[in-house]
Amino acid sequence: MLVVPYVCAEFHDKSGNVIHRIHAHELRTITEVPETVQQDPLFALLVKDELLKAPDSKLDLLALENDPDAKLTKPEKPAKAAKTAKADKTPKAEKPEKAETESSSAAPAEAAASDGIQAGKKA
Repeated sequence: MLVVPYVCAEFHDKSGNVIHRIHAHELRTITEVPETVQQDPLFALLVKDELLKAPDSKLDLLALENDPDAKLTKPEKPAKAAKTAKADKTPKAEKPEKAETESSSAAPAEAAASDGIQAGKKA
């Protein structure tokens, strides 16, 4: 199995024996590892975090040969792509804040009450 590692790692089998080690001189290069490294949970975590790239197809392998830092192509679902495209085009209406409406309606009532108090003092 060919992989491109970005971190040093040590893979173990279920009984704890070392299957394979990735050394510093193997980083960012295409490296041959045994298929049995997939049984180590560390393998799945490194692939998920994109710290170890395991190309699925020959096209991905060729892309990694040309540029080890390139992202692997993962086909996106058409329905998901349509939703994100629609969401980007439609602007969302801004909701008025309740604090502004409450303070603006309360301000005239407070002003009228204070005017009544001041008017009572004058008379």
